[in-house]
Amino acid sequence: MKKLFLTLSFAAAFLMAAELKGVISDSGCGAKHGPGKENVGCVNGCIKGKGASPVFVTADGKVHKIHNADKVGADLYGKAVSINGKVDGDSVHIESIKGQ
Repeated sequence: MKKLFLTLSFAAAFLMAAELKGVISDSGCGAKHGPGKENVGCVNGCIKGKGASPVFVTADGKVHKIHNADKVGADLYGKAVSINGKVDGDSVHIESIKGQ
């Protein structure tokens, strides 16, 4: 019973949302436009003009695919953001997002 409780507690903690800070870049450029290297024009051009997908880049340069990219408005492309969401490997599922 104790092992089951510990396992369930761990699983619940893993599924909880986390607050993440970083930048919305595009799948073509990735970390090239991460924190401190934002480029709104390039990211907009790659997503709108070339069909790239929005990605989330953390301060340490890790690039996360976005499960539900429809949550990212075009007004946030290439900008610093705060995300509440769930990280799963190299992907993030956004619950809420706002510009910084």
